[in-house]
Parts: sequence; structure tokens; C-alpha cells
Amino acid sequence: MRKILLARGGALSPYSGLGSTHSALLDRLQLGIVEGYELGDVHEYDLSKNPFKRIWRRWKSGPSKVNLLAKTHDLTHVTDQEQGGLIPKSGKSVITVHDLFHLFPSTRKGVEIGDNNPSFIRKKDLKKIKKGLSRADLLICVSKDTQEECEMRFPGIKTAWIPHAINLQDYTVETERPSWFKDGINLIVIGSEEPRKRLEFAIEVCSGMNVTLHKIGAESSQESKKKLCKLATDLNCNLNWVGRLEQEEMVAALQHADALLFPSIAEGFGLPPLEAYAAGTVALVADAPAHNEIPLEHHILPHDEIEMWRTAINELRDETSEVRERAANFSVEKWTQRLQEAYDSIF
Repeated sequence: MRKILLARGGALSPYSGLGSTHSALLDRLQLGIVEGYELGDVHEYDLSKNPFKRIWRRWKSGPSKVNLLAKTHDLTHVTDQEQGGLIPKSGKSVITVHDLFHLFPSTRKGVEIGDNNPSFIRKKDLKKIKKGLSRADLLICVSKDTQEECEMRFPGIKTAWIPHAINLQDYTVETERPSWFKDGINLIVIGSEEPRKRLEFAIEVCSGMNVTLHKIGAESSQESKKKLCKLATDLNCNLNWVGRLEQEEMVAALQHADALLFPSIAEGFGLPPLEAYAAGTVALVADAPAHNEIPLEHHILPHDEIEMWRTAINELRDETSEVRERAANFSVEKWTQRLQEAYDSIF
């Protein structure tokens, strides 16, 4: 058995994107389902509001601790690209790359992706992250789009495509219809209010339609919530601001919704469409990377054609078996096989 050191910086909440994927990897290694590999130590630390403490841990004490621990492990796995500075100076190492938005910011379809004007501290931090990525033996990419960009940005570094996986059975449990669902068509949109998520577009699509759009996810700020609710009122969109849900409540919403709308213009992976499929629900998705790698072809729509989105909503039908069959391609069993092959490739 080869021993794995899992490493990240601050212990992000398992409800966050990066936090949930770290937790999933940790749980699966603890269960011993990746043949030939076992979990050794885990490097992480509590989140701090003190900026000096954060920098010290990120640039000094964290890398030093990982370098020391790496000597007693066969492989160091850093679980997200933002912690690239933790890649040890010796020994085998891999890093999971979810996206490169914040390392290489750009503008896509008129929407700013990432921070194009980083501070002095952030510029120094980015330099350390990129240097770490260039030292890794393997970059595990959660989408094919990210894999292609990694191969361009870090030539010569081995890459592997391992999309996120979900426990399909978690989305087939029996649930009750949410009490806050309305009569008629209930649509859901999941995520933050970052510009790339394009919640405004979902509101425009639903304006004047006899549907209810439920917004799920903790808001970025009260200001953004107020702005979007006003837009919905002005455009005659029946918007129901739900906020964050526990897992069981989320599954119920996914199962009983008529469809998920996912108009985002840029994602590292895009988990909500996969979750909707696992729950047996249609996901209408903007034709943009990397979430357009998940759905059935007829569920992928032009990012800016409002009438095509409205038509798709009006023509919704039961596709439970088709979408669940597609979701099966992202099962934990297939993820486990892909990860084992990726680990094996660097030995």
C-alpha cells in the first residue's frame, strides 16, 4: 500500500466547492476504495481572519510542514490549485486543478472572469502557486477544458482528466416536495451571484413566464440580493430567494423541480447539472466550458438566446431515465478507477 499525504491550506467548509471535493477525496481514501493506496496524514489548518497569520501559514509554515511530512509518504496530493505553493520540493506529488480562472484571469463573452487587477501580495502569491504547479508530477483536471489549458500553461507536466463524482444513490432517496414550491412550473438556479453565474440572464428568461424561479445558495452579499430581487420585480419574474439548503433539502428541491437552469459562462466543472441529472431532473445549461461537458446535447443552449431557453422550458418533459443514465458516467466507481490509474501513472 502506498501512503498518501493530503494537503490544503485553510480548512474550507464542506459546503463550499473546494471544501466539498476535498472532503469527498478524504472520505474515499479513508474507506480504502482506491486500490493500492491508503490515507496517511492530512495537512490543513483553521481559517484565520488575521491576514499576517494567513500569509505566514500560506508562504512559510505550511510549505515547511508539507515538505517534512512528504518524506514519510509515497505521494503528496494537494487538493486544489490555489494551494499550489504547498507542492513539496522532493517526492512524488499531484495537484487537483479545478479551474484556472484566478491564476490566469480573462474576459469571456463580455464577463470578467477572475481578478484582472490583483494586489501586490496576490501577485506574489500567484507566482508561488504557478511555481508549485510547474513542479508537480501530475495535474489532475476536473474537466477536459481545464486539462487542455493546463497542457498549454504548463507544458511537459503530465495531466489526467478525472471529473467530479457523486454518490448516485444519495439522489434517489424518497423525499417530500418542498413546501415553498408553487403551483405550476418550478425552476431552480443554484450558485452564488458572481457575474459569471449570470443569474440576471435566468431572471430575464423567466420574465413574463408562468413559472417560479427559486434561487438556492448563500448570497454573496445583501446588496447583490437586493439588486437581483429588484430586477426580478421590474421584469415581472416570480423569483423566490431560498438561500442555502442542507443536503437533504437540496436533494428534495432537485428531485421535485421541473428543471435546473444553469446559464453560467464559466465553470471549473459545474456540479449542479450533474446533481440534477442524478436526481432525475433536466438541467438546461449554457454552451460554455466546462459544464457543457456534462449534459445531453439537447440540454445545451446558446448562452445568449433567451427565446431558445424559453422554448426549452415550455417543452420540458419527463426524461428521468435518460438523465440518470448520463449521470452514471460520473459515478464514484468510475472516479475511483480513474484516480487509481492516475496515481499509478507516476510510479
